[in-house]
Amino acid sequence: MRSHRLVGAFGLAIATWISAEGLGAAPPQPPKRKPLGPKEREAVLALVKAVDLAQASDIASDPALAFDYHVLKSGNYTAYVPFTLTPATWDAKSTALYVRAVSRHDGMRSSSEHSFVRDWLLHQRDVMPRQAETVYVGIGEMPLAGLAGASSRQATAAAAAASASLALQQKDMEKQKRADEEAKRMAETRELDPLLFPFEEYFFVESTASRGAESRTIERALALPPGEYDVYVGIIDRARIKTSSAAILHRTVTVPDFWSDQLTLSSLILAKDVRSLKAAFAAAQQAEHPYAFGAAEVIPSRGALFTTDEALTVVFQMCNYGAPDSDLAANYTFYRVDGDRRLFNRTDPQLYSDADLPPAGAWESQAFASQTVPLQPFPPGRYELEVQVRDRLTRASAKATVAFTVASGLR
Repeated sequence: MRSHRLVGAFGLAIATWISAEGLGAAPPQPPKRKPLGPKEREAVLALVKAVDLAQASDIASDPALAFDYHVLKSGNYTAYVPFTLTPATWDAKSTALYVRAVSRHDGMRSSSEHSFVRDWLLHQRDVMPRQAETVYVGIGEMPLAGLAGASSRQATAAAAAASASLALQQKDMEKQKRADEEAKRMAETRELDPLLFPFEEYFFVESTASRGAESRTIERALALPPGEYDVYVGIIDRARIKTSSAAILHRTVTVPDFWSDQLTLSSLILAKDVRSLKAAFAAAQQAEHPYAFGAAEVIPSRGALFTTDEALTVVFQMCNYGAPDSDLAANYTFYRVDGDRRLFNRTDPQLYSDADLPPAGAWESQAFASQTVPLQPFPPGRYELEVQVRDRLTRASAKATVAFTVASGLR
């Protein structure tokens, strides 16, 4: 089969997640919340009970709830997991939302973890602290610019190789020191109470008629350390608590260990657009915009469905590549998957050196990368995008894939 070569526009510059801890400042605190009124308390408690029942009886997820999520590296040994919940039919003007993550060990869901929210509600306390669902993706901003076209590759000389070797040894020493300090800190402080769910939070969502179909889409995020989890999401119409039941969704989510010396890629986010913001969202609005990173907001594709007159943008993180003297190559390959998986086309590789990447941390390195391709050459059908990043300094490679569908004509 003849391969069509695409040259995608690099529509999004790369940037690092810079934790507040790394900057020597305390992470920003979640916004304060108001006390719950009787109706609000009733709605949250109804959702907690509904999820309790779903968890205990393994009730199947409501098929009317679509759920899409991505796992990204964040600070404080915690991954950032933004998600989109889309009910097929939902006309509630005021929705209560409850999110819970339950740990899984050896393929089995934990039976010893319990709800802090339930305990708080039953004790009639005034204000529950908001869990930092965005952690502090402490956000090295994603500036909008075109960097890949100006990528400059540095020559590799013996002196540079020696310098890199010494730098890597220094990084290993710093890594061990930081690991020892982290182990001591976790032993002395309460990171996660093993008897509580690792993540649990509630939200209230107001929709307006002017938003139309968009009012049925809810975006939020949760924060989880590496591991496997059963995630439950429950929604209920606050005006019909007495006459309707909650809709429950259940998914198993795996969070990889981004905090190792292995080259790793985050989830691949397929986006309709990447918008430039005048300023980053304030803490009070950030929860409603979990795909906003600094002064840029990624607009995820709903259902990974595109048309031939659109462009596909993929956004992801490259984590733990060798630095300094970085030398990375990102390859984007498209396959047809309606039938046997077969090569369709690929883009030219993107090449990165230190000049293209954000400064590496003491023993961590991560950066956003992006590629945009027009879909006009793609006949309608089902496809898979495979992204492979090769690190010539460490001789490591990492791969991730994501499926999407191309339809014909305007939608």
